[in-house]
Amino acid sequence: MSDELQSLSDILTALPPCLTAEGHVDTDGQRAQALALMAFSHSRVGILVTDANHRVVIANHAFSTITGYDCEEVLGWDIAHFHSREQKPEYYQQREQLIRDQHWRGEVLCQRKTGEFYPELLNIDAVRDDEGQVTHYVRTFIDISDLKEDQTRLHIKAHHDPLTGLANRLLFNDRLDHALKHAERNDQMLALLFIDLDHFKAINDSRGHAIGDNLLQQAARRLSQVLRSNDTLARFGGDEFVALLDHDVSVDSAQTVAMRLLEALEAPFQAQGEPQPLSASIGIALYPNDGESQEELLRNADSAMYRAKRAGASRHAFVDKGLSRQMQSQLSDELALRQALTDPASHFSVVYQPQMDLTTQQPQGLEALVRRQSPNSEHGPREFMALARSLGLAVPLDRWILHQVIEQHHQWRQEGSPLGKLPIAVNIVADHLFDHPDHHASLDRFLEEQLDDTGWLTLEIASDSLTHEPSTTPELLARLKRLGVNLAIDELGEGHVNFSYLARLPISQAKINGTLIAGVDEDARGRQLLAGIAQLLTNLGIDCMVVGVEDQAGLTALTDQGIQHAQGYHFAHPMPAGELETWMRMREGQGDSR
Repeated sequence: MSDELQSLSDILTALPPCLTAEGHVDTDGQRAQALALMAFSHSRVGILVTDANHRVVIANHAFSTITGYDCEEVLGWDIAHFHSREQKPEYYQQREQLIRDQHWRGEVLCQRKTGEFYPELLNIDAVRDDEGQVTHYVRTFIDISDLKEDQTRLHIKAHHDPLTGLANRLLFNDRLDHALKHAERNDQMLALLFIDLDHFKAINDSRGHAIGDNLLQQAARRLSQVLRSNDTLARFGGDEFVALLDHDVSVDSAQTVAMRLLEALEAPFQAQGEPQPLSASIGIALYPNDGESQEELLRNADSAMYRAKRAGASRHAFVDKGLSRQMQSQLSDELALRQALTDPASHFSVVYQPQMDLTTQQPQGLEALVRRQSPNSEHGPREFMALARSLGLAVPLDRWILHQVIEQHHQWRQEGSPLGKLPIAVNIVADHLFDHPDHHASLDRFLEEQLDDTGWLTLEIASDSLTHEPSTTPELLARLKRLGVNLAIDELGEGHVNFSYLARLPISQAKINGTLIAGVDEDARGRQLLAGIAQLLTNLGIDCMVVGVEDQAGLTALTDQGIQHAQGYHFAHPMPAGELETWMRMREGQGDSR
């Protein structure tokens, strides 16, 4: 007996006795061993026996045929040598299952000696000795490459249009379902373009279905060339195609793709050597504006396509015929803002505007203001904060701004900059705090975690927010005050404010809106009103600051009324931190740099 068969014979001695054909017990196991050796050698199924440490002890001829390795050369090899590093997740639970169940079955990606990868269906069974200890593992496997190729062909046939090779309705619906879930999770837009060739039935009737089929194939190729590789184009049947756009979609980009698809069909097609013109009508449906389900989006896109067809050949239309540019812009702005907030550091920045002490002509504080960057311009908060509030996105934006300001203040203090000694004011969307107590609790936790020292941060709250819940507002503000932050009321003079109610709030500063000082240098009653408000605030122990000081005339009017604190472009524009540091050094070196 060869060494190979002797090794296997040693393993098989652990097998229990069996019955012979005559019904006698084969007590010494010789008959069973002989049959097992014969099956082992002649089986077309690959058989590999390893020791308990998964190292090869013996392999049969079928193993060599499938893998290309000689049986002798693999002796002692770890079984992992034959397996690809890229496997299905269940592969990595293989050894744990073997310990638990003494058996494992699954699909494994393996590698032949030539380097070619192939899939195999693998069974592993443990062999135990009389004491119940695992001594070996028997691995049987078959190459399922042909089966997988057949499955792939069947999958392609089941999911693709046989005439054009495009996705069919089944595959399209599956991709649309996946795209809708992704868009919902990431607050993104997607678009469906329903494409119907104009007057195609007449072409089929006059020139025959063979030419019609060839034209459909040509049209499919042209339409496919317009779309990106991650878009999906499907043929729904007849002369109907549907395109799914689900990456970086906007109203404008969907419209641009529709126009390019129409342009792709403009050049005459060839039908048996003769030119044949083709055009199409396209309906555009947008998620989530025009529907949130497959059925609704497809129905609305189909409806929009018929609207385009009624308007004439080679047209496109949105679901709502009256969709104005303003509505399109609003929808694009909403999606752009949602996208920006997924990576605020790339789309927003914080700038600082000095707040001046008019007596010393020196900065006595800073206001932090947020700016949104776009490719061609910079936008102040009035252009996007209202939209953020309506979408429920103002709270995370507030948190991001506060985090930036706290980090910047900490840096200035670490560097010993005089800016680190100035208080900083940050405007927050306070109506969320009053409407939703959980937001207030979240802000409390945020400040407790982020602030390493107190007394320098001021939270500015718009005056109209204070009327939301007047019974609970004082206590909510008192909680913030106890955290070591100062509170200021912003935009005083823009809305209704009950001064007796204001006196009950733990407010340390009130900012008078700049509209109250417009033309005050020439308006005696305006000056009296300004002086009266300032005096009333002083009597309440509330510091008065006037914002929006644009020129010397406005500044003179303030000083004449005894107002000590002001902010505006007359002193300095809002600046990034680095530019502000330069501005401060200039003041230190030159005095009042105005």
